[in-house]
Amino acid sequence: MEKNFDVIIVGGGVTGTSLLYMLSRYTKIRRVLLLEKYGSMASLNSNSRSNSQTLHFGDIETNYTLDKSKKVKEYAEYLLGYTRNVLDRGESRRIIRKCQKMVLGVGHEEVEALERIYGSGILDIFPGLKRIERREIAKIEPKVIEGRKGNERVLALLSDKGYMVDFGRLAGTFIDKARRYNRGVRVDTGVEVKKARRTNDGYVVHAGGRELISKFVVFATGSYSLHFAKMFGYDENLSILSIGGGFYFSKRMLRGKVYRVQHGHIPFAAIHADPDINNGSVTRFGPTVTVPPVLEKGHLGTLPDYVRSFDIDLQTAISLKRILLNKDIMRIIRRNMSYGLPIVGKGLFLKNEASKIIPTIKAGDLWLDKSTGGIRPQIIDKTKHFLALGEAKIQREGLIFNITPSPGASSCVGSALEDARYISKYLGTDFNEGLFNKEIATKD
Repeated sequence: MEKNFDVIIVGGGVTGTSLLYMLSRYTKIRRVLLLEKYGSMASLNSNSRSNSQTLHFGDIETNYTLDKSKKVKEYAEYLLGYTRNVLDRGESRRIIRKCQKMVLGVGHEEVEALERIYGSGILDIFPGLKRIERREIAKIEPKVIEGRKGNERVLALLSDKGYMVDFGRLAGTFIDKARRYNRGVRVDTGVEVKKARRTNDGYVVHAGGRELISKFVVFATGSYSLHFAKMFGYDENLSILSIGGGFYFSKRMLRGKVYRVQHGHIPFAAIHADPDINNGSVTRFGPTVTVPPVLEKGHLGTLPDYVRSFDIDLQTAISLKRILLNKDIMRIIRRNMSYGLPIVGKGLFLKNEASKIIPTIKAGDLWLDKSTGGIRPQIIDKTKHFLALGEAKIQREGLIFNITPSPGASSCVGSALEDARYISKYLGTDFNEGLFNKEIATKD
């Protein structure tokens, strides 16, 4: 079997597969291997049951800065460009659909926060974002206003950029298109990478009992990417706090996506409610927040690697102390940890979360599916002693490590563009900017 490659990509989620496509279509790099440890692609966090199914633009994410919103918007539009210009209509409809999307503020504090955001310059980035009050909200999402107290302040920002996405199916199209444009592509499933090491000519990847040689290696393995980075000594003063969770479900009660206001300095997603792209008869509420000591949900065998990735030292300890002393963070964690408890969990979730979105919802309307939800690798910046917001990328000497908490899936095409340009330069070949701009770069 072929053992020598130009690029090996470790990880078959939407991040790794988008890079496979990007290299195959827009570069002349031919010998590319993608390795996935499980039997099918996108079986963990990219699976539709494990994520919010939202194409994040940064318009209703109230914990983003304006600069972050600009970048997230640019990368989300690349993903739109791919689904519109590369996929045929049937493929695109199965993967992405336009839907209603808003961020809802309930109570004086949240309403004032939305007012500040709306007046902060965000309309320069999202001119289609609309401020709507109670009467208009009732027309658009009746269940959000029905049964709500008349003196309770509510306000929403309605987006014109609402999309639901099946990122698992999206990953499958990246592989199909990559094979179409590059016959040298190889995709192996059920092959676990345990370690990799540097040689004089590149890297040796130990995978499935084989030693594979590559000039360049990319780790697109979510929470595991930092684990591999530390093998090479590239910890970048980072540590990982695994954030897990799940979703509550009800019968379909909303027409579109309703997000809640998030704290500006906290990277956890607030509970939101939305339809399921693959089951139009339900509304999902989540994701909840848990702190499991694993790198992959449901896989206790990843605990030792989590401990290594956490890398407890003085700076990590200081960071963890500051995080745990933050009242807002601890309130969110304590509340969310209670939502999975038997007997009382559903009632607490109803009171604290679901009823804030749909006032008339009852406990009997809700059920918890613990099999849903994934692991969001939250990055601890040990220099700032706090949780970092967004993704991390380490690029060093023929290696890339992509650590992708939300909105990693939404940014997958833009992230792949960054990586493909970097890899092309490193390997001394060209990236076809003209073709990329023609096929992908688009404005919505």
